[in-house]
Amino acid sequence: MSTPKAYSYLRFSTPEQMKGDSFRRQAALAEAYAIQHRLELDRDLTFRDLGVSAFRGKNAETGRLGDFRQAVADGLVPAGSFLLVESLDRISRQAARKAIRVLEDIVDQGVTVVTLNDGRAYDKGALDNDPMALLIALLTFIRANEESAMKSRRLRAAWEGKRQRATSGVGMTARCPSWLRLDPVSRQYVPIPQRAEVVARIFQMASDGIGLHGIAATLNTECIPTFGDTTRKAEFWNRSYVAKIIESPAVIGTFVPHTVDYTGGTKRRVPDKPIEGYFPSIVDIALHGQVRLARLNCRAPSTRTANRETASMLAGLAGCPLCGATMTRVSKGAKGGKPRLTCVRAKKGACGGASVPQPEVEDALIYWADSLARVPSGGSEWEEAYFDCKQRIIGLDRLIASATSELIETQSPAVRDRLRKLEAERAEAVTQLKALEARAIAAGPGLQRAAHQLRDALRSQPLNRLSVNGLLRQMFDAVTVDAEEAELRFFWKHGVEQALPLDVKLTPPLAPGYPTPLADAARRLLSRQGRS
Repeated sequence: MSTPKAYSYLRFSTPEQMKGDSFRRQAALAEAYAIQHRLELDRDLTFRDLGVSAFRGKNAETGRLGDFRQAVADGLVPAGSFLLVESLDRISRQAARKAIRVLEDIVDQGVTVVTLNDGRAYDKGALDNDPMALLIALLTFIRANEESAMKSRRLRAAWEGKRQRATSGVGMTARCPSWLRLDPVSRQYVPIPQRAEVVARIFQMASDGIGLHGIAATLNTECIPTFGDTTRKAEFWNRSYVAKIIESPAVIGTFVPHTVDYTGGTKRRVPDKPIEGYFPSIVDIALHGQVRLARLNCRAPSTRTANRETASMLAGLAGCPLCGATMTRVSKGAKGGKPRLTCVRAKKGACGGASVPQPEVEDALIYWADSLARVPSGGSEWEEAYFDCKQRIIGLDRLIASATSELIETQSPAVRDRLRKLEAERAEAVTQLKALEARAIAAGPGLQRAAHQLRDALRSQPLNRLSVNGLLRQMFDAVTVDAEEAELRFFWKHGVEQALPLDVKLTPPLAPGYPTPLADAARRLLSRQGRS
């Protein structure tokens, strides 16, 4: 008769526990039990969930315990084997009804579960015929779940306290952006001078129009050390890390904490209220807004077209006024014929929008260069919406804090449901606030600077369509080309609409001395209108 096989399952919920006694203790208990009961401990198939929590069942579903159950189903672990665990709470800390189901599923596969802390063995016979064994298992799971739930509540409360203290400038944790460090005495973050200089330089290069690849290549060429500690330090700079720095609100001192939401069994990180001034500011806020405007709001031309002339100033922006579809450049017809901007749905017969000669559109853009250089005001509507949204979040924070305290005291399902609804409402308000903040950034100094650069680019000779197109993308979400109304409608990044005539009535003609492209555009427009 062959010796029964035993398999050890080791689990602890935090990686820090591996540095302590938990790992050694669990392994030693399994070894001792196997020797005492003449079991063959299989060391090749030892299953370890290191730093995996059993509170939400992750170990049983996607962790190594799940792998063990699959190994039994596949025949790698023979029926009649033993699974050695320190205690039942190592298997699951879910609600008791779910935890007991995990235990039942394992023993139904012909495996005996042994708890090493008390020497109890759970198999089908014990669970079916020994009510005390089933009761002990149930009570163990209830206790384990309550302990984990209490730890979760205490941890949440502790972090809430840390967030409140953070608003007064006290650092919550030693973890911080790579260009900062936590001063152990003052508990405040201070810049690492050499790294802060690199961050500032990255933003300056981005402001000068250098792309992510170009920035990374410059830093690598100059042998600028990368950030990170000795265990996580990259050998070279790469575009993804440069982008991460540019997109981080921490460079202007803002920290965005997150809470973890498990609604519907899915783990989601939900952004909490941003804390301004939490970190020391490394980059000027105006420069940050300008770079974000170019980076986040600009749909830059692809790498394949970056080195050749853009065929249209409105590439990627022109839209049909009837159906909203993209208008694309079409240059079919007789040799020497003018290219036209045509709705892509109209080309398929799905829209009745008329096409417009591209030269007429571009001549109008050149003519209206001065008008486009004056950024229209967003009005007071945005400010009112922004203030209302912030006040709404403050009010929801108070309601959530009150409901949380009530839930800890009463454990009422009705309070829990109310708290979930409040948290969902707050998450929606935070999303709305971010959209309003994006509009504020879009209307900032960066937009005005882009508008002035567009005017200069439209007046330059020779005309650089690629440059004009890039600036238009920074300033507008879309531009509709309406042949019926003979107008161009501009949708500015900060939510303002502006209409300008496509067929410009010029009286009198432009005086001598105007920039050549502008004067040429005026003459072409006059010629099409039958005027000299």
